[in-house]
Amino acid sequence: MKPDMDLIGALTSFSVGTLDGRDAMMVIELATTPEEYERGIRHQMPVAMTPEHARELGEALLLAAKAALMGEAASYAFN
Repeated sequence: MKPDMDLIGALTSFSVGTLDGRDAMMVIELATTPEEYERGIRHQMPVAMTPEHARELGEALLLAAKAALMGEAASYAFN
């Protein structure tokens, strides 16, 4: 399954913390189109997750970043 590249937003910033001291929390800010990016329009998406999911996400992002730096073929695996 190949993702529709027109539907992929561009991450512009993020913040992380905890929610009620128990769950991990992140807020991602993104532009959903090239036009929004150019005009400075951003959308925020708060996401809460268990500590276990946060750790898995962090590890998966590190692996994806390493692969991107090495120029490996794109992966379309989703969890």
